[in-house]
Order: sequence, then structure tokens, then C-alpha cells
Amino acid sequence: MNKPLISMESINKVFYSDDVETHALSNINLTIHEGEYLAITGPSGCGKSTLLSVLGLLDTASSGNYQLASQPSMNLSTKQRSHIRNKEIGFIFQSFNLISDMSVWENVLLPLSYRSDLKNNEKDALAKEALEQVGMSHRMNHYPAQLSGGQQQRVAVARAIAGKPSLLLADEPTGNLDTKNAKAVMELLSKLHNTGCTICIVTHDPNYAAATQRSVHMIDGQIVADEQNPRAAVNDFMADIEATA
Repeated sequence: MNKPLISMESINKVFYSDDVETHALSNINLTIHEGEYLAITGPSGCGKSTLLSVLGLLDTASSGNYQLASQPSMNLSTKQRSHIRNKEIGFIFQSFNLISDMSVWENVLLPLSYRSDLKNNEKDALAKEALEQVGMSHRMNHYPAQLSGGQQQRVAVARAIAGKPSLLLADEPTGNLDTKNAKAVMELLSKLHNTGCTICIVTHDPNYAAATQRSVHMIDGQIVADEQNPRAAVNDFMADIEATA
């Protein structure tokens, strides 16, 4: 087993509104090791996306201990959190979140433009490599509106992986796609995992969850099950993708 990339202990998240407390996360204990492929499942409103936001430093927990790559992450400044997100974490969203008036190339290059540790030629090389990895280099001069949903999500994946992050987080990455394109995106994520990428996805679909190594099931802000997926289930899913390709 590789070393832990993420360690959460007694994580709680409480939202306050009009004197009402909403406990979105309750006593979350979670460890994710380097190179793992994990699915977070559960009904709508159970806290999946909130947990992903805390994992990705888009939000802060109300209490508890969260370490990312052995570094405490609870009391970071806004600037520190932004820096870590940009360098260490890649995000894939259900709605793609591509900028409509920017080309595919510009969308993928955008997060890299904030990396002061990279030279311009290094940024260009990383963006090109990412687009080639997802099979979209031939569309680099197109705009999002000129692409299908599946192509847009591939560009979103390229943008997420261009900076070679330690962690890839995907929130319902197949939610806006038809079955064929959804399977293509899941196949792409599996290939990325096979290259050593640590991936955590939120999904409602049990078939897609079964295609990962491990499933964490949530109900009412709590983790109620954490289990390894049978290798047979992963192999069956990939065989199904290949049969319908």
C-alpha cells in the first residue's frame, strides 16, 4: 500500500442560516492513499459534494483534522489554499465549467498561467501533453460551443491534469453526458489511474462506482460503508466499455 495522500480525522461541517444548524458532514474519518481510485456514493443531499469541496480546499471544515500530503490543511490562508489547489489538485465538474469565449487551448492553459514555478514553454508543453492524453489536440483551436458534451468533458479533464496534480477530484463527471460519452469519460479516468493518478469521484451511478477500486457510501453526512470493490466488477465494466466502443 502506498503512503497516505489524504488523512481526515473527525471532520465536521456545519452551515448556519436563520438560527438553523445544518450538519453537512459529521465525524468523517477518511484516508486515501497515493494511487487510489475512490468513489463517493450516496443519495442527493447526503454530503458527497460538500466532502469533495473540503477535500479540494474549496471549503473549510468546521472542526477536525485534515492533512494533504502530510501537511495540515485546516488553518491555511486563502492565498495558501489557492496556491495548493492550483498546484496539487485537479477538478472535473459535471457542468464542464469551460470558459465559452476561450479556445480549447486557452481553457487548458488557463490554470497553468498562474503557476510562477513554470516557464512559458513548460506551460505550453504541459497543455499540449494533456490534450494529447485525452485525444483532443486536434480541437485545440475550437471553442466549447463547437464541441459535443463528451468532447467538452475531455477538455475539462485535460485542464484538470495539465499541471500534473497529486489529486484529481471529479464531481458527477458523467452527469451531463449520454451513456456512450459517459462510458468514454470513465474509461479515460481509468486510464489516468493506471498511470498512477490518485482519483476521487462523486457519482450516483452504482455501475460507475463499481469501476473504481474502492467505494465510500454516505448517508446524512456520515460515512456508513467503506469497502474495496471486487476486481471482477472493474474488469466487467471495462469489458463492457470495450464491447460498446
